[in-house]
Amino acid sequence: MNSTAAFKAELLAHGVRPTSAFLAAYGPPYLAKQRAYGNPDDLPFLGHSLPQEMVLSPEDLVCSVNLRSESSWWLDVAPESGFVVRRGELTVPISFPRTPSFYEEKLADGRPVRSVVTLYGGGSLGVFVHGNCSLVDLGKACQYCSISPNRSRETEFPRVISETLLRSALQVALADPTCHASQIMINGGNFPDPDRGFLYYARLCAVAHEVIEESGRDVELHLIVFPPARLELLRELEGLDVAVAMNLEVFDPALFEQVCPGKAAVLGQAHILAALTRAAEILGTGQVFSILVGGLEEQEPMAEGMSLLAARGIIPIVNVFHPDPETPLAARPAPPAGRILEMGRSLQKVFSQAPFARPFYWRCGRNSLDTEAYLRMF
Repeated sequence: MNSTAAFKAELLAHGVRPTSAFLAAYGPPYLAKQRAYGNPDDLPFLGHSLPQEMVLSPEDLVCSVNLRSESSWWLDVAPESGFVVRRGELTVPISFPRTPSFYEEKLADGRPVRSVVTLYGGGSLGVFVHGNCSLVDLGKACQYCSISPNRSRETEFPRVISETLLRSALQVALADPTCHASQIMINGGNFPDPDRGFLYYARLCAVAHEVIEESGRDVELHLIVFPPARLELLRELEGLDVAVAMNLEVFDPALFEQVCPGKAAVLGQAHILAALTRAAEILGTGQVFSILVGGLEEQEPMAEGMSLLAARGIIPIVNVFHPDPETPLAARPAPPAGRILEMGRSLQKVFSQAPFARPFYWRCGRNSLDTEAYLRMF
């Protein structure tokens, strides 16, 4: 067992809380947390400038900074070693991603580029392109999702990103020599019409693909999207060199209906699995992924789900559950560190047995375990 991976499991299980010294010290040039999607932090922390992820040495693993008022782990600053995480007598040095220059660049309409493109995990350019979700409007949002309460607050992020806006923002970001991102990740909320929504996301992927080609940079394109009703629309992604994730969230069918009532009502879990299978046939083995939210179901059905996906050429992703405030699952604790390590071992088994498998969040997954599993750290 790698000690850094075990340390990350502890931090994902318990979260962290900042000392007053840390709050006074943290700021430029380090990246400040932006909440383009949801909010994982206890509400008293919303008014502070805080990190969105930390980097754990010596393997440079990215770990989410989920702020918990009752955590036993403290974010602190030490005169000798700088920023640290500590608990009792144990003190571990950490570092943080730095703010890329493009964050302060302005687009033609005067908005800052950071309101369209954010740096995720230090290595991915995240674009949350649709700030509403039809599942929220149905009153059937996924039970862990905090998009609705988070986006109800004042935000500089646009509700809908057009093809023109995406092109302009990505061009600026990829031209920035201080930006070392190796992937672009496009995601957002669902549309009432799954086919219309999928085509919108496909058009944006085509724009991102063009910008990557024009930039000459070695940057992967990743899409997280709800599947279309007509599965042949998946062919819209052909030729875009895109890795697509369509997320099952949990594998147990009864639990899926409880945790994801909107997804269950609109198309259903069986349709998502069929879409994943068809996408692997169209885009090729190793280009299709599916997230499972680690900690919402027992280990056995979760491991079975991973094996089933891998057998169909689909690579599972484990994102560790974090209880976001103002959601139905806000009072549910994150899984303990031992269970997180168990999830990691199951995912590692998939990577060891499936030669096509590679991580979706390569060295940028702050709540995910796929980089660590790929590197055989469990």
